[in-house]
Amino acid sequence: MKRDQHEEYVRNRTARSPRFRRAYENYSRQADLAILVCKMREAAGLSQAQLAERVGTSQPAIARLEDGEYTGHSLKILEKIAAACGFQLRLRARRGPKVTLEIPLVA
Repeated sequence: MKRDQHEEYVRNRTARSPRFRRAYENYSRQADLAILVCKMREAAGLSQAQLAERVGTSQPAIARLEDGEYTGHSLKILEKIAAACGFQLRLRARRGPKVTLEIPLVA
């Protein structure tokens, strides 16, 4: 399926089915977290094994965190990974177009 066909399919299904929309949004968040971990690690020039050593876990655990289907991300490990890679993780909450709250997280 071509990319534009895929996007149209997803758009139509999410409009018609609240269940599909929730599932798609959940999967998108999982994939976004996996990409975030991978990009922070790569930006720091670290291998999975090197990052694992810095945060006190194993290389397979880092590989799982970088898997888009993994559902066990925790805020604690994300904070450790960000700090080990030289990033500051921030938490943002938004309500409507005018109210946004944001705080830095410290590992």
